[in-house]
Amino acid sequence: MKRFLNKNILITGSANGIGKATALRIATEGGNLALIDNNSEKLKELCNELSFFPIKFVSAVCDISDYNLVKICIDKLAEELGGLNGLSHNAGILRVYKTLEMNLNQWNELISINLTGTFNVNKHALPWLLKNKTSYLVNTSSSASEQPHPWLAAYAATKGAIKSFTRSLFIEYFQHGLHANCVLPGGITTDLANSFSFPEGVNKELIKTLDPLGQKIYAEPAKAASVIAMLLSEDAEHINGTEIAIDGGKV
Repeated sequence: MKRFLNKNILITGSANGIGKATALRIATEGGNLALIDNNSEKLKELCNELSFFPIKFVSAVCDISDYNLVKICIDKLAEELGGLNGLSHNAGILRVYKTLEMNLNQWNELISINLTGTFNVNKHALPWLLKNKTSYLVNTSSSASEQPHPWLAAYAATKGAIKSFTRSLFIEYFQHGLHANCVLPGGITTDLANSFSFPEGVNKELIKTLDPLGQKIYAEPAKAASVIAMLLSEDAEHINGTEIAIDGGKV
């Protein structure tokens, strides 16, 4: 299956987890890649892996919370590839706080990277995407936008906002050929998910509310990447302005 032959896909958060798995999945299907991440060493490792595929790929180290830098990076990568046909935006951070103890700097960190970063990436990718008759955009939200997660109030707020933001993009630009959808991962074994730790002194029983019937359901990032790849392809021609949960049925 080579759904991405002669297609150029921009992937953020591409050096780890779901972003990396998506880059490898697109590469196996013949797609060219524009890669963005803030971890230069991990990005180099990914590029080394991609060198075995008969595709073109370009990369840039970028802090997605920096509006001007994001524009510079996306424009440069898109020009090098000769345009963009799709965007998979995965970059983000996870922080765990008791809400009453969270300070403004901690709140703003999550907002600036997860939410403002989503705006920055989408805003600067859209002019390239809309040059095509049809284009595909997939933002990564989270099951935390649908299901109450203890100690993740700020994180969940950013992920819920990403979902609403993406729906608005759909209704604004579907007449220009844009397909804008979200995925809602939950229980994916990424470094981000593994960074979850309990705040001191909390009731750890609350975390059990995230596991239906007491069963812990986890999946490798490749499972999420397969759904994102579908949403970036012509297989998603009749899917727009919606979300797909990738959580094993948790929500």
